[in-house]
Amino acid sequence: METKALRKELREAVADYMSSEGCGCCEDSERQDMAKARLAKLLKVPAYKDGSGYNFNKFATKSGGE
Repeated sequence: METKALRKELREAVADYMSSEGCGCCEDSERQDMAKARLAKLLKVPAYKDGSGYNFNKFATKSGGE
């Protein structure tokens, strides 16, 4: 995938994920799961062996915000 197209896909995937979050009463967990899967696929983030999600922590910075 070209850099420009990848950046567009990532931007949309992050925006979809962020918009699916919210407080406990208005979060959309189904949309959130779909957005996480999309981000994991685009970023080649491995799934946990038990199928419980994706190992984004493997790539986190030590400070969590860099």
